[in-house]
Amino acid sequence: MRPRSPYGLIETLDGEATALIRPYLTAYERQEERAARQRWRCLSLVMAADFGVDLDTGDVHATGAAW
Repeated sequence: MRPRSPYGLIETLDGEATALIRPYLTAYERQEERAARQRWRCLSLVMAADFGVDLDTGDVHATGAAW
């Protein structure tokens, strides 16, 4: 009797048990997100240094404070 190919089996593959995303795609997306955050930090630093843009999100001189 000759050995059979595993591709010719009668049973079907379970779609719920297989991964739909390849690991290198998620690694690429994470790398792109890190690069985008780095670009944003660099742009923020340039805006603050060159144009005097205040990047502080907390307003020290907030109006409407209770006395």
